[in-house]
Amino acid sequence: MPWVIALLVFLPAAAWAQQDAPRLLSDSPEYCAELSGRFAVLEPEAPAHLRLLADEGRQLCVEGQTRSGIAKLRRALKEAQRGE
Repeated sequence: MPWVIALLVFLPAAAWAQQDAPRLLSDSPEYCAELSGRFAVLEPEAPAHLRLLADEGRQLCVEGQTRSGIAKLRRALKEAQRGE
């Protein structure tokens, strides 16, 4: 039974140690910027409809509607990563 507790304590720590840098997972302007930067890498090869979706997300973030902007940016990023 003590091994179960040890597993629960150390497993999340091990998973955290594998990440290069912590990611922002909130509805903050910083997260909008992170997603925008990640999409920018894929943008040259992304289809036009995904570039438009990302642009809409960026604009929403600028206007202070971060949740809606993040949703659009995440969708554009996800679809671009899948190659759609």
